[in-house]
Amino acid sequence: MISAVYQRVMGHPFVYEVVRPFVVGGVDNSPVWRVLDVGPDDVVVDVGCGTGDALNHLTQFRSFHGFDTDPIALRAAHKRAAGRERVHFEERRLEAADLERLRPARVMLSGLLHHLSDSDVLDLLSMLAKSPGLKRVATVDPTYVRGHHLSNLFARLDRGKYPRKPEGYIALAERAKFRVVHHSLIKSHPKRGRSTFAMMGLEPLTA
Repeated sequence: MISAVYQRVMGHPFVYEVVRPFVVGGVDNSPVWRVLDVGPDDVVVDVGCGTGDALNHLTQFRSFHGFDTDPIALRAAHKRAAGRERVHFEERRLEAADLERLRPARVMLSGLLHHLSDSDVLDLLSMLAKSPGLKRVATVDPTYVRGHHLSNLFARLDRGKYPRKPEGYIALAERAKFRVVHHSLIKSHPKRGRSTFAMMGLEPLTA
């Protein structure tokens, strides 16, 4: 019961977008969007899109498709997207049929992998690796780094049950037949951030 209440509270848009950034010293997701490198002709899929933070960073795309299972977060996303054409949100999991239909060039997995077990990460990444026309996937997640005691505590307290060391994320990507073209550690905010994240840019081996 306590765990369920904690999950609901931490997932509320106000907590996620106001309280959480205050605690960790700010959240700036622009670095991972730069790694994704979206162009004006790209179809973008954002898996676990949450409240639609992507729209704070994207200035050009052919179409944007967000998938999430949280109806509260998606209500905030729809509100954020009001008046923006070519933006679509769906309250469900991404499926292989969606990739075949949409043929995204760029896929964002922001703060998603640490919510998934190894087997679920491999299933998702393997499905993406087979997506026709895929050029790049970007990921960013809480991570454990030796000596980063406060950041490691934040990772342990995160709603996601599977934070990994940076090499753990890299190994899963490579097992799923991706080439890791970028990997780095970033702060939650470049100036004030107290939390460390592992960021990756991935390209399918067949690309």
